[in-house]
Amino acid sequence: MSQKKPIFLTISQIVLGSAIGLASGWVCRFIVESLIWEGLIRDAVQHGFWVGLLLLISFGLTYGCTIAGVTEGVRIAGRWFDVLIDRKNAYQGAFLGAPAIVALMLLLDIHWDMLIAPNFLVSLLFAVARVLVFIISLPIYVLLEWVKCPPELLYILAPPIGAILGYRLDWKRT
Repeated sequence: MSQKKPIFLTISQIVLGSAIGLASGWVCRFIVESLIWEGLIRDAVQHGFWVGLLLLISFGLTYGCTIAGVTEGVRIAGRWFDVLIDRKNAYQGAFLGAPAIVALMLLLDIHWDMLIAPNFLVSLLFAVARVLVFIISLPIYVLLEWVKCPPELLYILAPPIGAILGYRLDWKRT
């Protein structure tokens, strides 16, 4: 097997998964917004609970369509290279990709000076946690601050990377 094949496979999976996921998310958002919110509901629902519930359903539908598009794009690219990709693990990885990048970006915004340690042990735990958070969030910091990568690009690339990690790190195989 050539060394270039896994690299081209991964790049094609990220590009195709991102493109199909982005397109499917936009289409689903358009359908939910124009048909459901503007067509059916309009101003009929005014109560906060129902608006919140319908927003949650709309978000779930749009996120689900986006994840389905990303995962199927990753699987299509895998078929081009004759790689069999497990659907369940790829879906799980893609589903967790976007929340993982959100969590990593939130680690960058912790204000450690505001955390007050009541005793030596807690202050020692804070110091260890601060070092761990720095190490974990360093790649995101480098991408955002030094490379000037827009955060939206990270949100678009996270689900296909999660899908790739999901099917490659199948814990039942190892």
